[in-house]
Amino acid sequence: MDRLYAPIWAQLKERGEVSITANRALHPRIIKAVTKETWLDIVYKLQISPQHATLRHMRKGSVITFRLTKHLAKGIYINPQDI
Repeated sequence: MDRLYAPIWAQLKERGEVSITANRALHPRIIKAVTKETWLDIVYKLQISPQHATLRHMRKGSVITFRLTKHLAKGIYINPQDI
């Protein structure tokens, strides 16, 4: 069974930016859940190595916009043996 916020993470990896509309009371929960999806996706980290992905979010009214940026990580490499 897929996790509830996995589709948001999948679109974010594909497009680099995703905007969703939700009740403002749920914003902290959604932000935390999408952030957790980034932590859980070790395969993605290996695929983009030696790059590093940074997740940012912006809230405006009831809209949350997530942006995923990639940059070269100096001295940070993930080895499959470390997993």
